[in-house]
Amino acid sequence: MPEELKLVNDRSELPSEPAQPDIVRVTDYRVMPWPDGTRVTVELGLTPFRQFPAMDISIVAEDGQILRMVSVVGTLERRPAPTLHLPRLAAGTHLLAVIEMLWDGTITQTVEAPFEVAGPIVKKVLEA
Repeated sequence: MPEELKLVNDRSELPSEPAQPDIVRVTDYRVMPWPDGTRVTVELGLTPFRQFPAMDISIVAEDGQILRMVSVVGTLERRPAPTLHLPRLAAGTHLLAVIEMLWDGTITQTVEAPFEVAGPIVKKVLEA
């Protein structure tokens, strides 16, 4: 067996806490409502990462009610783009896409993106 390979025979030799990854941030987004009003795609740009980040994306009505939500655990992509179904709403209804980046049960960044059902694409580059 090569000498540079060190085997761990005792669990007490292992670090007690895994190293915290770099905090992943949203750098930009595009909220793309489908023209027929049935869905919305939320595309995110993320900072580079070594460990796969987690996030929640919610679609929220003006009264604060969460209409739809998706949790993404361990995304592999730097530009994830989940599509969420929308309830039957009139074209032009104002909604909010809320993106929450997560680390160890804590929200590390919240991004709010207003959009309209069957409306135009909304895109924004966030400041560092």
